[in-house]
Amino acid sequence: MYMYEVEERNPNFELYPMKKIDCKYVFSGFQAIVDELKKHIVKPSTVICIDYYYGVNQTLIEKEIINALNPDHVICVDEAKYPEEVISKKFHCFITDDRVNGVFSFAKIQEFFDPDKIALLQKQIHIHEEEGLIVVYGVGAGLIHTGDLSVYGSMSYQTIKNRFMDGMDNWGAQNYEEEYLRKEKRFTFLESRVLDKHKRAILKNCDYVIDCNRDNDFVMLTHKDYDYMIHQFVTSPFKPIPIFSKGVWGGHWCQKVLGAGLELENTAWGITGFLDWQAVAAEINHCVFEFPSTDLIQYAPKELLGYKIWYLYGYRCPLHVNFLDTWGGENLSLQVHPTLAYAQEEFNSSWGHYESYYFLDANENSSVYLGTKDGVQLDELVDAFETAQVTGQFDDEKYINNFPVQKHDHVFIPGGTIHSSGKDTLTLEIDMFCFTTFKLWDWGRLDYDGKPRPIHIEHGKNVIQEEFQTQMIKDQFISQHPEVDSGYGWRKERSGTMPFEAPMEVNRNWFKNVIHFDTNDCIMIHVLVEGEEAIIESLDESFEPMVIHYAEAVFVPAAAGQYTIRPYGKSQNTECALLEIYMDI
Repeated sequence: MYMYEVEERNPNFELYPMKKIDCKYVFSGFQAIVDELKKHIVKPSTVICIDYYYGVNQTLIEKEIINALNPDHVICVDEAKYPEEVISKKFHCFITDDRVNGVFSFAKIQEFFDPDKIALLQKQIHIHEEEGLIVVYGVGAGLIHTGDLSVYGSMSYQTIKNRFMDGMDNWGAQNYEEEYLRKEKRFTFLESRVLDKHKRAILKNCDYVIDCNRDNDFVMLTHKDYDYMIHQFVTSPFKPIPIFSKGVWGGHWCQKVLGAGLELENTAWGITGFLDWQAVAAEINHCVFEFPSTDLIQYAPKELLGYKIWYLYGYRCPLHVNFLDTWGGENLSLQVHPTLAYAQEEFNSSWGHYESYYFLDANENSSVYLGTKDGVQLDELVDAFETAQVTGQFDDEKYINNFPVQKHDHVFIPGGTIHSSGKDTLTLEIDMFCFTTFKLWDWGRLDYDGKPRPIHIEHGKNVIQEEFQTQMIKDQFISQHPEVDSGYGWRKERSGTMPFEAPMEVNRNWFKNVIHFDTNDCIMIHVLVEGEEAIIESLDESFEPMVIHYAEAVFVPAAAGQYTIRPYGKSQNTECALLEIYMDI
């Protein structure tokens, strides 16, 4: 039965998962934060450095923290930042004129500031160093002085993106009215790259870290407790906070089956296992401390990712999963992703975009567009896409394969493959790295802003692999799920991947009894694709058991070691199915 048709089922999907952490101190609210900082003010002079990620409400920092500290001298690093006309010209090669695609920056935060003005601000500190409390603050404040007391303000990427949607500008850009796509592009390709490198150095040495995601509820931890919290996350399973958003093609599966995004028009995207975008949350002494999942990578990369992945890929998790919900909606655009070679040359990217589609739920209307039909020539196809932008008509039946799919089918989509998920489908997209999509045909639709969604035939024609045609697709791109192992009450099927593609593996485990796993020094993702719930337990009790519910994504860090998973609660004595997604390196 389709999960969408199951009635009288109470969704158990966790919409805001939190890991309980037993820390010694937590300071909730501005008064508690200020009182704690005041304990470290000593005469004749103390310098407090308050640095933070862009997007943090600077007005609140000034009003509720700095003013309450009653400093003798205040220095804002913004005074030394280059004006926007200098920044936009200096970094235009990374920002670009494209609506959605930039070039990944290798810039450093120092390049955003005038070194002569930095020196003048440092001189002010020297002049007043015997005159009481000096507060240095702002994004990049640590460039002026690291402080006798160092405080860092953290913010999740989704909070920043939400603020972009609400009219916030990019870092000092004053582009309040610019469309969201361009703001997000500048943040992704330039600002986040710069700010993450700066943050990585600060987090190792600061005295306090503040969760600044909620303007009415700042929460601060000591560095010792922050370090302990990170350690708990990178040594035990965890669930990132899912993100659901609407799209012009979006459906309603996530709303009905998961109880998610009920306030939205639809739930086109469900981001459930993408550390680059999501945050994680800790419950500490009845307080919530939320922070970007990437902080786990910045702070403890080898424990989270494993030595092998970190040495090969650096500060990025290569594995991602998310939902594409077209149930009651429309087809995705016909699209293609960049190959590694093209991504390197055009976007300064260390990765391309390889993915696969696992069909978590499907009905008689469900299908996938995958590859071109036998005999289609690339030049002819590109001409047809370009003509469609003028005529509003594209003959997909002539050029593109369309295969019916059933629940639990799995297809592979290497970079360079034209593809789209059809309507009335819940697709679990499984990625090895991703950063951009080249839309080739969007069925003549307009986006919510009344504009056509960005089409990138100029990029797409350079990555489409002409040989990915019907017969090859049938032979190599559609998983046959061969059984590769079995035991008492369980069997394992190999669900991916292609012989010549990425070193990402996907196995599907059907089980009524306990099954055993070992991270083998590589982070893993599990998704429960059949059954209501299962439980993850440490083999040596080194972490607390965690329940995984239907359709949830759970990350198991490399440092978690060996563990077991078995049906639990409502799923006891029934057969469940679980994906294991990992790097086979």
